[in-house]
Amino acid sequence: MGLKRAATLVAVFFSAMQPAFGHLAFVTNQKDNSVSVVDLERNQVIKTLTVGKSPAGIAVSKEGGRLLVTSPQDAGVSMIDGKDPAVVKVFHVGDGPFGVAITRDGSRGYVADFYGHFVSVLDLDAGEILKRVPVGHYPSGLVLTRDGARIFVAEREDNTVSEIDGMTLTTVRTVRVGQHPFGLSLDSDEKRLFVANVESNDVSVIGLDQFEVIKTIPVGERPYGVAYAAPSGRLIVTNQVDGTVSVIDASRYEVLGVIPVGEYPEGVVVEPQKSLAWVANWFDNTLARVDLEHLEITASVKVGNGPRAFGQFVAP
Repeated sequence: MGLKRAATLVAVFFSAMQPAFGHLAFVTNQKDNSVSVVDLERNQVIKTLTVGKSPAGIAVSKEGGRLLVTSPQDAGVSMIDGKDPAVVKVFHVGDGPFGVAITRDGSRGYVADFYGHFVSVLDLDAGEILKRVPVGHYPSGLVLTRDGARIFVAEREDNTVSEIDGMTLTTVRTVRVGQHPFGLSLDSDEKRLFVANVESNDVSVIGLDQFEVIKTIPVGERPYGVAYAAPSGRLIVTNQVDGTVSVIDASRYEVLGVIPVGEYPEGVVVEPQKSLAWVANWFDNTLARVDLEHLEITASVKVGNGPRAFGQFVAP
């Protein structure tokens, strides 16, 4: 065999071994201070990263090139290079960083400080903290519009959700929702915001034009994470205590089915093109794949100890 042909075959072989960035999941494992990098095509962990203490929140930029991981116990936010997964910088942002979001281009990050009652704005290219935006008590979930112009934050103890203007970095609107709001998700048109309310066992639907609750949907016990799947228009909600997810028709606001997924499910993301959802089960140490069309579990991947994966843990 010629050297050129041999080199080509080797290149093809190693190229085939490299998963597409859009098919990687980054799962925060709270009990072993790590992030499991999961190949979603092969359903296996391909790398484990060491991060700060008790990692919980996660955000991945559009192409998976940059990630942020929050570690509330040591008040750190790890910035990870997603192309060659490794921690490249740690921000120390406040008292208890938890929920986190990142712009699609990976240039700016937003971190909800659960104990400090503010949102830190990070310039990720410069490696600097730009501002702390005061918000309500015990902020948790965060979500951004695609252009980064609006940031929404759930304020757990106030039973409210607030909107931050991405240009002025000030809070511009606040609305009351259910009890102890946590996970947030926008619909594909960015006209509605879905809020999982842990203590009232329901989901609030906020119409963003008037910024008011237009519907309340009962779900299971202690709903935590929520994710919207386009184009099917289905909403998936993790119910911690029930060990289930509720799948909802988001146009009719009807629960289509309730699926057992594992013990204490928390983080959830969707792959809309495949009508799939991925759910992190905190007490089972698994990542479950949910078929949103047939309402069934189709795979389970063993990850680290205490997976929480609160946020966008797969590249959108």
